[in-house]
Amino acid sequence: MIAAPAAQAADAIVVWADPVHAPVIQQLTANGYKGTPVTVVTKDPATVRADLAVVGAADAPDVLWGDLAWTGELASAETIVPVKLTKKLRAKFRPNVLVGSNVGGERYGVPVQISNLALITNTKLVPQQPATFAALSDLALKLKKDKTIRVPFALPQSEGTSPWSTYPLFSGVGGYLFGRGQGGALDPQDVGLASKKLRKNSALIDGWNASGLIDSTLTAERARKVFANAKSPFFLAGPEDLAYLLALDFPYRIGTVPPVKAGIKAVPLLTVHGFMLTRFAEKHGVGEQAAKLVGRLMARPRAQLALANASSWFPANTDAAATVPTGGGRIRAIGNAGADGVTMPNLPQAAALWAPYATAWTATTSGPAATPAKQAFRLAEQAATATIAQG
Repeated sequence: MIAAPAAQAADAIVVWADPVHAPVIQQLTANGYKGTPVTVVTKDPATVRADLAVVGAADAPDVLWGDLAWTGELASAETIVPVKLTKKLRAKFRPNVLVGSNVGGERYGVPVQISNLALITNTKLVPQQPATFAALSDLALKLKKDKTIRVPFALPQSEGTSPWSTYPLFSGVGGYLFGRGQGGALDPQDVGLASKKLRKNSALIDGWNASGLIDSTLTAERARKVFANAKSPFFLAGPEDLAYLLALDFPYRIGTVPPVKAGIKAVPLLTVHGFMLTRFAEKHGVGEQAAKLVGRLMARPRAQLALANASSWFPANTDAAATVPTGGGRIRAIGNAGADGVTMPNLPQAAALWAPYATAWTATTSGPAATPAKQAFRLAEQAATATIAQG
């Protein structure tokens, strides 16, 4: 672990990063950057935003590594400033990834690594991949009826309030978190928990509950266990699950969740980590150097590959993604399953959605006493929008 200096040297670029990536950043900048020394300070990602809010200007970072979902909050507080990418470098990133750090029409972060969920299929149980989610459901339920398996779809949702695991199905019936306005910025007034399309397709969720395909009591631990024991044909996993996937003793396929409804893509959420440029860089006299460090060096394949490889995530730069060594095809397959994914919202108002969202899923998939999905998600949207309106 790299110790924090007592105070920042005026002629050094100071980078705050988490323990996993700090050593890699230090190695990439061991000789400084364009004649300017680089000092890397290791910070706990759970407390870094709180630390940033109270740090004195002299010890503040010039560059921040972290979740680009923070950009809305930090840009609103004027803690970070826009980052420029050349047209050539912008072309190396998927548009849906770049838009994740958009605030008011400006880009406030450079994406480096991506995590998303992909559908993992036990190919001994399911030799041919179902083309639609309805076919997947029919096959899974038949396997359960035949007592070949115990859990038709190992989809956990009984822990926490994150939309992470259920979002592919939520998006597949037409739901969304926030709409986007001009310039691609998220609109906090456009909440889609009970979108018109979701209400129209809500009977599908009711059907998953009635058939037992989706069960709100399934824990993440049990979902992993039943899939590993070949007692469930389908599971969702991300790059963080690489060791788990490598330990499986049966063949499996990594791909996307098939369409739930014709004309609507069932897409996962994307967590995107990368670099942000703080307002302190200019005050410290390293504004130009720090901006180029973030918008050039750290956007290129070598740096992206090294940083993403440290955590076995998928590199955001597409040239780097094509040459992933750790996990090889598995990480690439998981990353490719997120090609049309939706970045985690960077609006501070997003916190208002999580509990209502989770409550709706629990209420609609709790067995015979379940609440109809149309009603549950309408209540969820009303609760979220009321909280947002209160500020």
